[in-house]
Amino acid sequence: MKSSYATLAKTPCGQYVHGVKQDLSKKQKKRLLSSTSIHEVHTLLKTAFSYAVEWDLIHKIPLPRDAPKVNIEERTIWDEKTMLAALQTIENPALHLAVHMSMILSLREGEILGLQPSDLDFDAADGRGTISVSKTMQRANKDALEKLDPNQVYHTFPDRREGSKSSLILKKPKTKKSNRVLYMTKPLKEELQAWLEKLKQDEQNAPEKYSNCGQLFRLPDGLPIAPELLTKWYRLWRAEHPEFEQIVFHGLRHSSATYQLLQSDGDFKSVQGNTGHATAAVLMDTYAHTQDKPRLELAEKIEANFYTQDLTQATPQQPPESKQPEATKITGKAILEAIRLMDADERRELTRVLFA
Repeated sequence: MKSSYATLAKTPCGQYVHGVKQDLSKKQKKRLLSSTSIHEVHTLLKTAFSYAVEWDLIHKIPLPRDAPKVNIEERTIWDEKTMLAALQTIENPALHLAVHMSMILSLREGEILGLQPSDLDFDAADGRGTISVSKTMQRANKDALEKLDPNQVYHTFPDRREGSKSSLILKKPKTKKSNRVLYMTKPLKEELQAWLEKLKQDEQNAPEKYSNCGQLFRLPDGLPIAPELLTKWYRLWRAEHPEFEQIVFHGLRHSSATYQLLQSDGDFKSVQGNTGHATAAVLMDTYAHTQDKPRLELAEKIEANFYTQDLTQATPQQPPESKQPEATKITGKAILEAIRLMDADERRELTRVLFA
């Protein structure tokens, strides 16, 4: 099986779809299966073989004892100054709002596009305003969509292209923890209110051509902004601004989560409530690097205090003198009387000590 794992490590992503080998471009062939994917394959096989052993189909699980290791690569992220500087250069209003929400709220791309106006409550939290995350938008292959639990899908948007092999869907989020309520900042609240006004204006400008999809993020004709379009806008902006280190859109979420952890002094539980990670442990494993800052500050404090101590008053400490208790005179008669008065357990303990 180890050789099989080695083969998987050299296999491009999307090489096979439903058992059918795909024709991939040179660029696609360079993107290989991650260690996480291979680890998931191992977990799936282990579960299947465990049932086979239980059902007496095989005698033992034909897998290596140790699962393939997951290599967690350090993600490229922006610090808070870079995030703010980048945000101020974005002119596309839809892209600006989406990037702003990802930076402040650690939202995933699909969660941003899955929002609807009814998810916004500007009066909640004493007027601060809240955003309820309960849906996500994604594009799904129609063949895969047929096998998806219909209870997971809220809405399938009409195809914009005839003969399309995929559909844009609104579905339940990644995990239960992904359902969460987030708090607005004042600048974000003002931008959201301005965006809603823009949507109204778009509809008023061409009511006969406007088709309200019901989403918060819409094109001027009312149709939804698909994930691939948002990604295209982001890539175009990124190409126009090479002064910023190149990160993917999802990297904004990682940058935001890292910033929140630093601002909260490592309060993983609170930040988990914002990011929607399944558990605080997952968040800790993903963002363990954020603990470097307090450890660095501790090293600086040690350096500042340890080497600058005043040694003029220091004198070597002498070990305390060992004082032996004075011997007490006890007669043999008294010892025998004491033994006579002992219970059985005390006599056994005395015997053990005397003959040890």
